[in-house]
Amino acid sequence: MKFRIKGLLAIVLCTTASFCMAQDKFTVAGTLSQTGNDKMILLSYVNSAGKNAKDSALVKDGKFVINGTTAFGNRAYLELRPIAKDTTKKRRAVDFKEFYLEKGTTTVTGTDQMATATVSGTKVQSENLDYHAKMDPLQDQYKKIVDRYYKAKAAKDSVELKQISVDAKPLMAQMESTLDDFISGHPDSYVTGDLVLGNRMAVIDVVKFDPIYQKLGKNVLASFTGKKITEKYIKAKQFAIGKSIDFTLPDAKGNEFKLSSLKGKYVLVDFWASWCVPCRAENPFLLKAYSELKDRNFQIVGVSLDDNKANWLKAVEMDKLPWTQVSDVKGFQTEVAVRFGITAIPQNVLIDPDGKVIAKDLRGEDVNKKIAAYLK
Repeated sequence: MKFRIKGLLAIVLCTTASFCMAQDKFTVAGTLSQTGNDKMILLSYVNSAGKNAKDSALVKDGKFVINGTTAFGNRAYLELRPIAKDTTKKRRAVDFKEFYLEKGTTTVTGTDQMATATVSGTKVQSENLDYHAKMDPLQDQYKKIVDRYYKAKAAKDSVELKQISVDAKPLMAQMESTLDDFISGHPDSYVTGDLVLGNRMAVIDVVKFDPIYQKLGKNVLASFTGKKITEKYIKAKQFAIGKSIDFTLPDAKGNEFKLSSLKGKYVLVDFWASWCVPCRAENPFLLKAYSELKDRNFQIVGVSLDDNKANWLKAVEMDKLPWTQVSDVKGFQTEVAVRFGITAIPQNVLIDPDGKVIAKDLRGEDVNKKIAAYLK
């Protein structure tokens, strides 16, 4: 009878949200043929509860095995390191391999280095290798262009810098195309989930992002990464064109400022920070727009995502910004940034006299004309 009660209790509890996590058993089995018995393997992975975890195994006669549980498919790392602690305090080069871990057996084959070992055996890792086979050669080319850029910049070679800009554009376009093709062609891959979260959600255009989101497979959306994607997308939709927004933050003098106090005006809400170079580069253009349009029922409100008040106010003074500035000096943990999922700047929204968003991310030398086009 007790067994039945316990069994029934388990069933009831497993129907409640988040109580029962998937327990996907995995095995990582490796052969490093030329590694002695003085080394160990450290596995860093995501466990079945979605938390970062670590496990280890000794290399014995060139072999090692690690067993555990995870859920879904997640990025993981294998590191080969000495058993004995390094007492010399010299910086040791880390010998590691990134791969994707999911249920089933992952096989590692190499000689005396983890970095050059091959990792295979699961569906998600196969997809990961497929993506890198396409993207890595392009990234190698891009690294060469970056090296050229720094050399040309140091030499103040304007001709080479101009040529680098020309050479970089088609390569960057090809990298973007390769990324898009993989995402589109592998909607059910956990690799795609990470690529979308890491590369397509810094600044979300809801109209452009929705087709990507709608195509993602159910398993991907159910994963730990998928839940982050959904959460961030829901926040972005609250900040989309047509939505009404409002917030209250302290101004530079510590007085509370409420965005809706400007109802009846067109307002550009600009999210920026003193440390953000692209943000500061936009300020002269916004100054021009402000001076031209302030008499046309237009205002700007700067929302600083600084975490240092002195730096924020110094930047306002240096850039000679005359419009209202607000911040609670909590960086990206500012309530409004958390609520709308703002994790990258610069970003801005133009709201109409009713407080609704009518345009987003208006930037550049002609931002005055872009804003003017919306003013009635």
